[in-house]
Amino acid sequence: MGKDQAKAFAAARTLNGLLSPGNNLVSRVAGKSETITDAIGVFRTADMPGRNWAPKTAELYKSVIDRIDRKIGTRQMVGFTVRDCATFIREVTESPRSRQQFRLALTWIFACAVEEGWIESNPAMQTRKTSYKRQRERLTKDVYDAIWLQAPSWLQNAMDVSLLTLLRREDVVSIQFADVHDGALWAIPGKTENSTGARVKIALDGSLADVVARCRNDVLSPYLIHRLPEKARPRDQRAKKREHHTQVMPEQLSREFADAREAAGIVSDNPPTFHEIRSLGGAQLREAGWSVAEVQALMTHTSPSMTEHYLEGHEVPWTEVRTGIQLSPIGRK
Repeated sequence: MGKDQAKAFAAARTLNGLLSPGNNLVSRVAGKSETITDAIGVFRTADMPGRNWAPKTAELYKSVIDRIDRKIGTRQMVGFTVRDCATFIREVTESPRSRQQFRLALTWIFACAVEEGWIESNPAMQTRKTSYKRQRERLTKDVYDAIWLQAPSWLQNAMDVSLLTLLRREDVVSIQFADVHDGALWAIPGKTENSTGARVKIALDGSLADVVARCRNDVLSPYLIHRLPEKARPRDQRAKKREHHTQVMPEQLSREFADAREAAGIVSDNPPTFHEIRSLGGAQLREAGWSVAEVQALMTHTSPSMTEHYLEGHEVPWTEVRTGIQLSPIGRK
């Protein structure tokens, strides 16, 4: 910098400006560099539609990607380092689960930039994966029974349908009586309808037949799980997705389950939700002798690891085996 203090300070200020975020030296020499916002645009138009996300998943990652765009969208792709990615993930949220989601979204966005030839490698892929362990308590049979006793009859039916079929909350409230025919309950799980295309035909026998019979009460409704509204509302004031006044919405199911859980005295920092009924049902099937692959088929999971994740936290069933080896009588008593 020389011996002139004023000139040295002026030069330092100029260099600080050149090295500041968004003012990449390489791009200044080579020309304009695409930004993270540009890569997000490619992801949204060329990649996202093919993922066939369920509405809830799409809403979640839209929010995550919008936040990435607001925070670092103006940053140029060239020169955005592994350290930059790690710093952003660490500072954007303190939730381990959310950090997982932001890291995943960044890997998708930077993968698009690599495919476009804007950068050579994906810096987000080289960041540390966040360790996250589920906090919600598993639902046990004793707790299930205690909540069931406090639930109104229509919620009892919904709980039993979920336990016996392993269907998700949204699918349980979507079942119609027309879906029950030819000795089976026919269901196309909404979460897989546009992705794996999974369809399940569940035999209508034993306990499931009894539950379906219970649902056929004196309330006229096309839906298996139904209830009369506490207050009649004009059609234009109903929930947008409610097609019939007796239809139960997924949010109602969760709220009523929480009320019954509280009435049963089940209170903790992370109490089990209605969704945990699927996990309990899967564990009971494993205890009854079903294989993980059979439970996976009913849960319509794409991988055994996802099914094992649902079964994690429940007691592993004993495997009954018989030894076929006979010891020869060579002095043994």
